[in-house]
Amino acid sequence: MRVYFVEPPAAKRIGGLDAAVRALEKALRDLGLDVSNQSPVKAQRGDVIHFHALWEPSHAHISRTLARSGAAMIVSPHGMLEPWAWRHRWWKKWPYYWLVERQHLHRANALLATAPPEAQRLKHFLPTKRVATIPLGLTEESTQENYADARRSLGWSADETILLSLSRLHPKKGLDLLLHALSTIDVPPRARLVVVGGGDRQYLANLRNIADRLRDRLPQIDWIGEVWGPARWPYFEGADLFCLPTHSENFGLAVLEACSVGTASLTTTTTPWKEWLANGRGLIAEPTIESIAAKLDTYFQLSGDYARNRSALASWTRSEFSWEALAPRYAELYRSLISTEEQ
Repeated sequence: MRVYFVEPPAAKRIGGLDAAVRALEKALRDLGLDVSNQSPVKAQRGDVIHFHALWEPSHAHISRTLARSGAAMIVSPHGMLEPWAWRHRWWKKWPYYWLVERQHLHRANALLATAPPEAQRLKHFLPTKRVATIPLGLTEESTQENYADARRSLGWSADETILLSLSRLHPKKGLDLLLHALSTIDVPPRARLVVVGGGDRQYLANLRNIADRLRDRLPQIDWIGEVWGPARWPYFEGADLFCLPTHSENFGLAVLEACSVGTASLTTTTTPWKEWLANGRGLIAEPTIESIAAKLDTYFQLSGDYARNRSALASWTRSEFSWEALAPRYAELYRSLISTEEQ
């Protein structure tokens, strides 16, 4: 069995998607699977073609061309059919979906969701298709907890409360909500918001304009810019609270990365973490200014409890989302697709 990964161009998968796919690829190879990034033009019966993401005309062309090859096909939408994503530029997506994407999805033997909420939505779009659910695992660069050393390397003093936003700067990520929420509550005097990420220049300018208007009511903000790869880990390791107040996230890989080094997270009900971070592991808000403000206020009151829980959170995350546990599930799914195709 050879598994072909078919992915968007590099410019479209920068950040979380690329990190997730590379970690999965490495984990599968560690299991002894033959994983190829080459064109699947030679795929045949007994092989699997795994499409990552949607809205790529080349993916639809490949699945159409190889529909009779006998190779099994599976599609991971990676959140691109989530409600917010669907509404974003809907005027382009509706006709393309009905003319191209829907047929591409129907040609697949199965669809792969990363959490039950995404699986339910995929079933809504394609009720007759098989939908499997397997979460993403820890990215290969993740490290152990390194709180004090990370803070020293970044110049953060021990008495500061560091709030971290680390993701692609995009409207769906909700950084504007976080800025407005922080402006409505009493923030500790030594708090700092560190924003790590890049994106559209106009959107970044809009965020900075919001911050400027609210300057008198906001903590210090450090706009770091894009940091990817191993260089991003000190930010996760040294932060006190990771913030992803997103409007839509099928998984939220950055939340997993923060939890893996013991950093508590504040995210929203539009991610699967509302279940995974139950029992005091994190804070879950509605994607509104008022709800996010209330959860921030709760965090500042209980920050000592979250600090003491860092090691327990990291241990739980590494047990729950290790590739040692997850990779065999992906391999078994691929084998089941081949068995179905051969029947």
